[in-house]
Amino acid sequence: MKHALRVLVALAVASTLSTAAWATLNYFQGFEVNTGDWTVSQGITRVSSGAGALGVPSSSGSYHAEIQNLHDGYQPSFGDAGYSFYGGSDSVYHGAFYQAIDVYIDVNWALPAPYPSLEAFWIDMTPYHANLLNYGAEHNFRIKALGGSVEVYVDGQIAPIATLATTGWYTFEMTWKRAPALTDPVITDMNVYDSTRALQGTTTVYATSPGGPFASSDLRGNGYVWITLWQNGFGGDVLALDNQRTGLLGVVTSKDQCKSGGWQSLIRADGTPFKNQGDCIQYVNTGK
Repeated sequence: MKHALRVLVALAVASTLSTAAWATLNYFQGFEVNTGDWTVSQGITRVSSGAGALGVPSSSGSYHAEIQNLHDGYQPSFGDAGYSFYGGSDSVYHGAFYQAIDVYIDVNWALPAPYPSLEAFWIDMTPYHANLLNYGAEHNFRIKALGGSVEVYVDGQIAPIATLATTGWYTFEMTWKRAPALTDPVITDMNVYDSTRALQGTTTVYATSPGGPFASSDLRGNGYVWITLWQNGFGGDVLALDNQRTGLLGVVTSKDQCKSGGWQSLIRADGTPFKNQGDCIQYVNTGK
């Protein structure tokens, strides 16, 4: 179902991928200044907290973005919003890394039409891939509205990894790391967090999708995030985005790592996450 547009996107960004081997470690886009490198199908607008078409508060800071759905942009009845390369795709593997974005979820969204039993939209992410047609390490969060809660599915799994019952901002994060044997597929953890950084759901997947397999030896750096397979008209064709980011996974070692959203994918030595930037900085200063 995805391959036709994948080929179009691959052709459209081929020149970008061939030149954008920039190190984008710890890239953070909070939409405080602009909308970054988003290539959109319909439109994207930077709005102040509480303003815009949706009128929702920003996930953090004073601004966020609203992205619009282009009807039939993917295929009949399914639109497409656009994609971002996190400031530039990275053809170098620096170590295990993450890509994440905050999306405002309204658990009272009306069911999509004409396919209420299908997912309303997908949040698709992939790392850099030299072979434009090998999407083996690409994965997707599939958002399904139930008219009072929202389920989050991953790739083609039968059961949801999370059921969201509270309206608000959620972080959708994917991590990529090489397997111990470089001939084995790339390993990805897919995590959903609420606004307090409480884990709502997680699963581990492998780079063995129809676009692969994608061997660990081929893993490089960050790729893109893509909002797609968005049913025409769902959510009024507007979604709120904030705090788009990528960076290396690991134990925090300096206060600077905590800043600009970096705390959200850093951990303590015991493996526990941080609640906010101040919590991260306190740990660096005191070890607690």
